Amino acid sequence: MSSAFSPRPVPKTRLAIALRGALLAGATCVALPICSVHAEQNAVRHYDLPASTLEQSLNAFAQAASINLSFDPALVRGKYATALHGGYTVEQGLNLLLLGSGLGASQAANGNWMLDPVATTTGGTALELGSTLVSGQGMGEMTENTGSYTSGAVSVGSKTPTSLRYTPQSVSVLSSQLIEDRSVTSLQDALKMAPGVTVQKTTSDTYEFYSRGFNIDSIQIDGAAPMALSSVATSFYSRRLYNLVEFDHVEVLRGSGALFGGVGDPGGVINLVRKRPLSDFQLKFEAAAGSWDNYRSQIDVTGPLTESGNVRGRVVTAYNDRQYFTDRLATQKPTIYGVFEVDLGPQTIFTLGGMYESTHSNSSLGLPRYSNGADIGLPRHTNFGQNWSYMDNISQEIFTKVDHYFDNDWKLNVSYTNTRDAGKALAAVSGNAVNPVTMSGPVWRASYNVYSTSQDLIDSNLSGSFDAFGREHQFVVGSDYQRVTSRWQGAGAFTGTGVPIDIYDPGYWKPTTISLETPRDYSPNTQEQYGMYGRLTLQVTDPLKVILGGRAARYHFQQIYTNAGVVQSNIDMREPTRFVPYFGAIYDLDQQWSLYGSYSKIFKPQQSYLFGPENSNQVLEPLVGHTSEVGIKGELLDGRLNTSLAVFYTKRKNGAIRDTTYESKDTLYGGSCCWLNQGEVISKGIELEATGEILEGWNLMTSYVYNYNKNENTNKGLNTITPKHQFKVWTTYQLPGEFSDWTVGGGADMQSATYVSGETVRVDGNGNVVQQKIPFDYKQSGYAVWNALLKYRVDDHWTVSLNANNLFDKKYYQTVSSAANGNFYGDPRNYMLTLRGTF
Repeated sequence: MSSAFSPRPVPKTRLAIALRGALLAGATCVALPICSVHAEQNAVRHYDLPASTLEQSLNAFAQAASINLSFDPALVRGKYATALHGGYTVEQGLNLLLLGSGLGASQAANGNWMLDPVATTTGGTALELGSTLVSGQGMGEMTENTGSYTSGAVSVGSKTPTSLRYTPQSVSVLSSQLIEDRSVTSLQDALKMAPGVTVQKTTSDTYEFYSRGFNIDSIQIDGAAPMALSSVATSFYSRRLYNLVEFDHVEVLRGSGALFGGVGDPGGVINLVRKRPLSDFQLKFEAAAGSWDNYRSQIDVTGPLTESGNVRGRVVTAYNDRQYFTDRLATQKPTIYGVFEVDLGPQTIFTLGGMYESTHSNSSLGLPRYSNGADIGLPRHTNFGQNWSYMDNISQEIFTKVDHYFDNDWKLNVSYTNTRDAGKALAAVSGNAVNPVTMSGPVWRASYNVYSTSQDLIDSNLSGSFDAFGREHQFVVGSDYQRVTSRWQGAGAFTGTGVPIDIYDPGYWKPTTISLETPRDYSPNTQEQYGMYGRLTLQVTDPLKVILGGRAARYHFQQIYTNAGVVQSNIDMREPTRFVPYFGAIYDLDQQWSLYGSYSKIFKPQQSYLFGPENSNQVLEPLVGHTSEVGIKGELLDGRLNTSLAVFYTKRKNGAIRDTTYESKDTLYGGSCCWLNQGEVISKGIELEATGEILEGWNLMTSYVYNYNKNENTNKGLNTITPKHQFKVWTTYQLPGEFSDWTVGGGADMQSATYVSGETVRVDGNGNVVQQKIPFDYKQSGYAVWNALLKYRVDDHWTVSLNANNLFDKKYYQTVSSAANGNFYGDPRNYMLTLRGTF
């Protein structure tokens, strides 16, 4: 390690800082004329500093730049700086290192530099910033209080904070300021803003996410081992909705993420970055009221818990009580999140936290269509659910981690997270397509189920930099473990063939008897992943970085499904150790622009699909394939604006198709029979994005995505609910001069047509099947939804904002599904008025 990275002693008190500054000033004045000192500060020097703690990075920069830099260690405690590569003046280099930290650098007349907290403007509110934390594994750069729509660093594709420009895959950041400006509190609403992401409802309050035509089926929190999202394909059940009150920002990686994300489709990986305690006191209050009796409140308090500041804490409480534009639908959701950080020493941080959330709601399965797929044209408020139905869910989370920084700029992280979801649901289930002649078909049935899911996630890694062949390189090596244990018990239908529904006047219905017995049982239902990973970044030449990585993983799945004590499916599958390689390269064109390319493999088991004959319990071979991506990224305006253009190509094979030799039999959340591995699918396209501040006070997030996906076996679209064209734009502008208390904003989400096709059945008025395998086909035309914002700064502490969504009241289907149910209208025009206070 070169001497430039050796820690530099820093005075411990303000008196010592003042004395040291005076002595250095005197020495400097004797040695050099002041004008010479200033000339030296304007010289451009080349720096090659790794991401590290802010204190270590500033010390290394001061030595490399030959400057005198004084600061109180308390100002930088628990903060992190991104890597600094390239040629910069002293002022430029310091500004990049301090980006998002709440600190600024100033130069005295004698040429010395000092750090102090700076005032910033967040949405028109002047705040004296205490701290913006960037600490620990996978944190990226915290975006709170920066007022920015972008971030100086992310960790979703690297495990260590890395700038967007030096991440050779498509990554987008949904920052704290963007989330606040759009007044969203749920993950599904936030992901609607993400480039190329399609959000599909599975029920009125559960969702699936798609990118590039593939499902996004894993979530990281703070960049640690991935959580699995529940669905039929993943064979376990959970209703956690990821309330954003716990998180600072959201990172979305599109494409294969198997290196750190484990097994999964090449849709991408979502990384949620938790809020962290700040080193100075801060209190935030929020109260909001919106259309259809939508009310929420939030209190967020943080700061030091000891006089020295070595113990810091944060508590966030929130409550949401709302109804919807559809009839007989409501949700109540209290949430509490807490986290503590303790400096065990000057180089070790211990973190402990948890979350508790209770959700009570009643939901529906969406609307049916005519049996040929045509739209019935029901009013948007139509809901076939009932007031007596309910879905009660409790989500809990406990996490802890230790970050230790070694003297040689290496860092060790060990983290553990346990999440638990448990609940029960009594639902009025509607199903069946509508006969276009008799207008009959849909029926009600009642369904009762209970479920629980527990996930244990362990991640440990060592990261740092080393010198070789006259250059500095970075390395990260680690291992992770995921265990998902789930149980689902269901009762099935209670009313025989079902009770017919008048689709134009659903009215009230309740079964005469409701049994709470649960004969259908998935237990055990367990999934385990073991992984070891490594990532080596080689600085081959000044402009060229080469990234080599790989993951060795093992996978085990076990499930027994019984109905009334009779075993229906028994799966115990193990995948031998699989190695998934990763390759990337980055070439700097200049200080702002870089070309990049990456190649990553795909690996995903298919435990839900079985070979024939029935009861063979033989699982299909895993999905395999690869994703290639090339593009250009720009880090403009001193990092305030990030831009990218990507071209991607994905090929995946071994997809499941029906084996017509055997009768089709599906088992909910279990092994379905009978299937074959066959054919290839491809997905290719272009992604463009620009996010950040384009002028002072003018923030922007805009993207265009073109995606073409195809099933080579059937010569049809792989995922027809993914639009071929998506354009999303959102921008805000703080008015200048005497109108600076006002901020205006607006934007649109536009997409091309989507469609669904398949087969359904026709039933008579008593719910009896009279015709099978009726083909249906439906197209949702392209549409645009416009949104707007008006915000007013009352004083230095309070702001009031008004959000208008679907401003022109566009009527469209957000989700199109089968003819039997699962079709959901998008929200009509609605408003949200929010009062925010910061102290």
